[in-house]
Amino acid sequence: MQSNGEAAFRVSDREKTMKHTICNVRDCGAVGDGLSNDAPALQAALDSGAATVYVPAGEYRVGDTLRVHSDTHILCDGRARLFLCEKKPKRRGDFLLTNADPTAGNRNITVTGGIWDGNYDGKNNNKPADLFAPDAWSGSTLNFVGVTGLTLEDLDMRNSTVYYIRMARLSRFTIRNIRFSAERQAFNQDGLHFGGHVYDGLIENITASPGQTNDDLIALNADDSMARLENFDLCRGPIEDVVIRNVAAEDCYTAFRLLSVTSPIRRVTIENVYAGCRHYAVNIDGARYCRTPLVTESEYPRGAGLLSDVTIRNMHVWTTMESGERAMIVCESIPKNVRIDGFTRHPERERVPQKPSVAIRNLTDTVVSCRTDTGIETATLREKTDAFVKNGSIRSLWLDSAAEDTTTPERRDTENKCFERV
Repeated sequence: MQSNGEAAFRVSDREKTMKHTICNVRDCGAVGDGLSNDAPALQAALDSGAATVYVPAGEYRVGDTLRVHSDTHILCDGRARLFLCEKKPKRRGDFLLTNADPTAGNRNITVTGGIWDGNYDGKNNNKPADLFAPDAWSGSTLNFVGVTGLTLEDLDMRNSTVYYIRMARLSRFTIRNIRFSAERQAFNQDGLHFGGHVYDGLIENITASPGQTNDDLIALNADDSMARLENFDLCRGPIEDVVIRNVAAEDCYTAFRLLSVTSPIRRVTIENVYAGCRHYAVNIDGARYCRTPLVTESEYPRGAGLLSDVTIRNMHVWTTMESGERAMIVCESIPKNVRIDGFTRHPERERVPQKPSVAIRNLTDTVVSCRTDTGIETATLREKTDAFVKNGSIRSLWLDSAAEDTTTPERRDTENKCFERV
């Protein structure tokens, strides 16, 4: 058996010259016993220059942030569990795994397989009390910012303190076969959380265990509060050309959030959804009711945000909590050609069957056309005080606004400096 020193020498010198090789993390000294801090060995494998870093079955305690470089595939055995745990306090920029250069960006990163555990009960893995402390830990498990060509496949995500996977400044990405589970619920426990400048992506086959996720299962947040620790080092900007399909949750807080105030969300398709929801199936409220609201009504007298060419189809939903008066779909951002085709309520599973299916408000000059089993209803919302509310299953819903685009070219130009779309 080679010593750790011999293994490290072999990886650092030979593997760096053999880009098409596979580096087994055990050859770099990883133990996988759940007790040793395997972070140095795992990072040595990631720094080796190998095209594929293989993580065999085992329990890998990770005490420092792992950083993956461009043109790297992390391939994990399905029984490989990497969990975040160490004695030193977590600070801003700490994660279980992140891309190596979120400032300048990375290319062609793939992560396949494995159990990625945020270990919210680990020492110093608690969410900071001050949500606005400038150096506070975000609480997120995986972080990918500034990546062109990101693939995440077959990941078992567990026990995140805040967001499971947070992302921004992405182009050409595929995320599939992701499962979220936790031993208990935690605040702000988003599943897939996207910030701004996200383009050309496919998300499919996403599942969540009962109680998960305890916030947005999938959040497309073109805008968000950058002053909160959850969003440190993300950015605001457009989200465009994204397909989401085959999503299932038994009891999530919110299935989807589409957040636009000054940055647009364009050409997004969501289809084939089966979700029990405690509050929302689709939340498009512009973060009006958050602790850090982004909208002042007087600032946007004709409405805020922009969703254009957004289609949601084949959505099956039911309520799982008896409280909450808000509708399952809330739209309070300017819609341009927004369609819902097939929104089915399941009364046999409903805790609150009387909860409205759709509530559209805080908009002006917006046409609504809604088709149910009993006929077609149309309405025009001329003032922000007007509202359209509908109960039960909906065959189709179409929204289109003549209101002015409130997204600002100045913001888009500024934000584009942080990411160039390819």
